[in-house]
Amino acid sequence: MIKLKDLLHESAYLGRLKDEWYPAHTRDALSWTLNNEYVPLYPKQVESLFGKVPVNAFHVTDPHNIASVANVLGKKKSISTFTKANKSSQLAKGRGVQTGSGGVIFHIEGLLLGRRWQDFDTVPDRTGRRWVLGRHIFDGDAMIVKSAVEKAKLHNYESWRDLEWKISDKHEMSDYDSYKDYNAAIKKELGPLAANQIKKYIDVTNKLLKDKKDIVQGSLRQKSTENSSWWNEILVYNTKVIDCFVLKRVWDDYYFQQDSGYGEDVKESYKKELLKIVPESKITIGTPAQFRKWYTQREGEITVNE
Repeated sequence: MIKLKDLLHESAYLGRLKDEWYPAHTRDALSWTLNNEYVPLYPKQVESLFGKVPVNAFHVTDPHNIASVANVLGKKKSISTFTKANKSSQLAKGRGVQTGSGGVIFHIEGLLLGRRWQDFDTVPDRTGRRWVLGRHIFDGDAMIVKSAVEKAKLHNYESWRDLEWKISDKHEMSDYDSYKDYNAAIKKELGPLAANQIKKYIDVTNKLLKDKKDIVQGSLRQKSTENSSWWNEILVYNTKVIDCFVLKRVWDDYYFQQDSGYGEDVKESYKKELLKIVPESKITIGTPAQFRKWYTQREGEITVNE
């Protein structure tokens, strides 16, 4: 099975939708609707079903991504966090999942978008929606989304490809002054159709969420006693930083402490970026062992699979 995270880099998948024919935010969302297996989650939708649920959790990143964290604080865009990490996992050592070295760990509070006892492979689109494989939401039912989408007579990749060919065949390059103008004409026709596909797809999946509310409550809203071999995943929005831990090897790095570059190309140190998010009085510096103590003092769990 293709993982959603892989789709972002899978040219054979996203490459079917030409960059020249779609705005970037439309192209990504359209791709996921055409797969017919994913459900977009977003705050307004979740709040209408379950209300606002406050949560505390942890997020690991590396110095290069401190500014990216700052960009989602206090906003509707969600952030992937955790409260359980297996003893053997990189998160239990303060290292990141997507960011490699990690070393900067935020203790955060916010509102719950969804949670699972394991990493459930969620990815945000450019509007902030989180796309989740339907089986994670509907108690393992791998066909429920596909069946609902087919019943609504929405497009899949094959039928959308046919539509693209049909529209592009109406246009001859010789009728335009440039290749750019040719693509712009196709884009103008495809744009409303893509927007309609995305809207209807969201309507269909929202109805599924409402009709299967009890199942969704059990799958995405409840704390679980089950432990993963890696970590759990909690999606949080309207995020605020409570405090922060930085591994000493990261804190002591030259580029963490010092600005780099010259003249107009000067880049602020990572420390300065961090201090825009959290005051130094709320930052703890130490070893991985000290991180684990800091983490468990804030009700984070280190788990061991028997």
